[in-house]
Amino acid sequence: MVEQSYGRGVFYVLLAVLGWSLSGVFVRFLPDLSGWQINCWRGYWMSVALLIYLVAAYGRDTPRRFSEIPLAGLVGAAFFFALGSTLYVTSLTYASTAVVSVIGALSPIFAGLMAPWIIGERAGISAWIAAGMALIGVAVIGWDGLSSGTLIGLILSLGVPICFAGQTVMLRRYRAHDMMPAICIGGFATFLIAGLFGGGFHVTLYEVLILALMGPVQLAIPLIFYGKGARSVPAVALSLIVMLDVILNPLWSWIGVGEKPGLSAFIGGAIIVAAVILCILGERVFAFRATLAARGRRAPQTG
Repeated sequence: MVEQSYGRGVFYVLLAVLGWSLSGVFVRFLPDLSGWQINCWRGYWMSVALLIYLVAAYGRDTPRRFSEIPLAGLVGAAFFFALGSTLYVTSLTYASTAVVSVIGALSPIFAGLMAPWIIGERAGISAWIAAGMALIGVAVIGWDGLSSGTLIGLILSLGVPICFAGQTVMLRRYRAHDMMPAICIGGFATFLIAGLFGGGFHVTLYEVLILALMGPVQLAIPLIFYGKGARSVPAVALSLIVMLDVILNPLWSWIGVGEKPGLSAFIGGAIIVAAVILCILGERVFAFRATLAARGRRAPQTG
């Protein structure tokens, strides 16, 4: 596989976040559907789109792309995607969106805790500071809704960032492979779980068509870019950049239907943007300064 620069990886992740942030726009066209129904058919069309992508990219070699991924990576990535999607939908029935969003902001922290043990990747001090800042920023945005939610809702919500962190670490661990086959399997698993246990199969033809657009645009294409970004961006940075979704999602609603965010959204958003910038540039700045200091120590002394 051709080596990829860190900057290109960050660019791919930003493209992924741009696509993911369109979820609110699509949901506005589906006011009568439950989270289970959306999750069911969005997952199905995502997997169909990923299959089309894989066949277009690899042709007759597509089956081998599934089989060449180590079993642990194939099962792990599919499991984390399916479980994370299911927990997200379920948690929203027990806790407010604000609570789920704030707990979801723990994903970079969980990724930082998992990465050293699974892939030997340790986050630097700037990444940990940025993760804390992002958590504060999301908390500021969702402060008004933090009081609602049951204990079971909080527990279920906690599984969402754990699963996303696990999926991210899997993508990093097996970055030598195209991991979209594993996500494809996870999408079909989500379709079955949401359909059989959440009644997700029951939608109208109009709703299926909207979800047929949502699956590829809002999920499949962003996941392809996210998988590409995972080749050169550390796990914690991956999870942190995704926090920009908290800002972009309401931004599209503001632009599209005039739903102006409150002051807390602007304050929290500014904190999150600062956190992402710190994460993207922080380690590079520290490394550059350390290199300059080392060169200075090696420079011959004149007197």
